[in-house]
Amino acid sequence: MTKIKQTTRQRANTIEALEVMWPSVPPENVCEGLKWWRKGKPTRRPPTCETVACFGGWCAWWPAFKAQGVQANEFGAPCITNARDVCYQASAVFIKLFGDYDICAPVGNFECEMDFKGTDHELVTHRLKRLLENSEVVE
Repeated sequence: MTKIKQTTRQRANTIEALEVMWPSVPPENVCEGLKWWRKGKPTRRPPTCETVACFGGWCAWWPAFKAQGVQANEFGAPCITNARDVCYQASAVFIKLFGDYDICAPVGNFECEMDFKGTDHELVTHRLKRLLENSEVVE
């Protein structure tokens, strides 16, 4: 398997998410079963959703990630605005923060998850650990 390339900042972000940010999110706010991201209702409140996509929503509320330009759009989904005020959605957020988009891929997207029986909260933790194990820092 080819290692995922991360900058020093992306590695620090991954560790921050795994050890500090994600453990602070109440697991009961992240459970299985959401049919659509917030059912399309605009909101500026912190996420309380039922999908691994919730991780992205929480990234937009975490001070260390907000300081790097991550914000929530009108639906609460994470985005990053470029110099032309174009808001790039989740894939750009995860590439910028972590060097990888797979944290919020559909459940069962990876062979190592085919039999995963945990909650979506546990799945994100599993994916953050997997990212650390399968990445290398390059500058």
